[in-house]
Amino acid sequence: MRSAASITNFSWRDANEIFSRSDVYSKDFKISYNGIRPKYEYVESYLDVGTLRHRLIKPVVYDFLRKGATLIANKITNEPLIYEFSRAIAQYTGRQVVSSAYAAFGTKDSYRCHWDTRDVFAIQLIGRKRWVLYEPSLELPLYTQQSRDYEHLHPCPSEVYMDTILEPGDVLYIPRGWWHNPLPLGGGTFHLALGTFPAYAIDYLSWIVAQMQNFLSARKALVGRKQDDELMDALAMDLSSLIRDRKSYVKFIDEFIGATRIETPLAIDIFGNEQVDTISDKMPLRIATQTPYHGLADHYIIANGTKINLSTHSMALITTIIENPGIRVENLKSHHLELDGNKITKLITNLCHHDIIEIIHP
Repeated sequence: MRSAASITNFSWRDANEIFSRSDVYSKDFKISYNGIRPKYEYVESYLDVGTLRHRLIKPVVYDFLRKGATLIANKITNEPLIYEFSRAIAQYTGRQVVSSAYAAFGTKDSYRCHWDTRDVFAIQLIGRKRWVLYEPSLELPLYTQQSRDYEHLHPCPSEVYMDTILEPGDVLYIPRGWWHNPLPLGGGTFHLALGTFPAYAIDYLSWIVAQMQNFLSARKALVGRKQDDELMDALAMDLSSLIRDRKSYVKFIDEFIGATRIETPLAIDIFGNEQVDTISDKMPLRIATQTPYHGLADHYIIANGTKINLSTHSMALITTIIENPGIRVENLKSHHLELDGNKITKLITNLCHHDIIEIIHP
């Protein structure tokens, strides 16, 4: 998608600050140059008034980058500029999103050609990058099926499917399992890789197996292959009935969504201040979940681990916010003139206080 992302406010200063605020000692922070470099090469430890801290050895990092290395920060959180991109992808896909950043200045690839075990949206923010894509050789690989471990059984196809160059603002969608090789083109390049994480069928199956303890067939001891044929039939029947049970499916999805969190910005000036009773009518709002429509037909939503049962009036308000992300409180009131405006403000303030609704900061 050409020029799909708004990048007018993003600069190398922002990129530098993102890397500076990262935990450089974490395994999620990497330098790739002829493989992933060991931490001791570019991170130093020191005592800061008795506290052990870690910092980049900047001259070493600079030298690696000059030689063609890629600087990588995975699982980025609490970065407002990246957060807005991440939330946009989360709203579009209805999935949890994990953000990574890549910076390079040479022409050396950061990883050799590989597949990812998640769908990825690559957003080019600075400079240009070439992407070469190949069709999957193993369809829909799971997290346990990394390309480095399976390429001898499922090698990369020789025929290129797509060869494209991303410019600033461009977005490329790479489905899981598709081989790809991102190549810097010289000069500076900085892009985000936003991976999406839905519930997979195997997650449901694992959850179902844990519920099987409620069935007598799953609690019996195995005696021997011939004697256990009848037990296997009963086990298969119970397992099949549980997998197909709608209540089981809904419970699993509820638990899956309930386990996810949105890193909404703090608002201590509003909710930590006893002199503030309600939020301003000018505040833009959105629901603090990637799956706002889940449960709505049954009059509930799940946001940041909390399940809220909805009355007829509150459901109408929540639906309006879902359908109009970014709507201001004053506009929400004008959409629902049949309801008391003061009660709307109090309800929305309470839901924001409990991290169900997010205030969007400009």
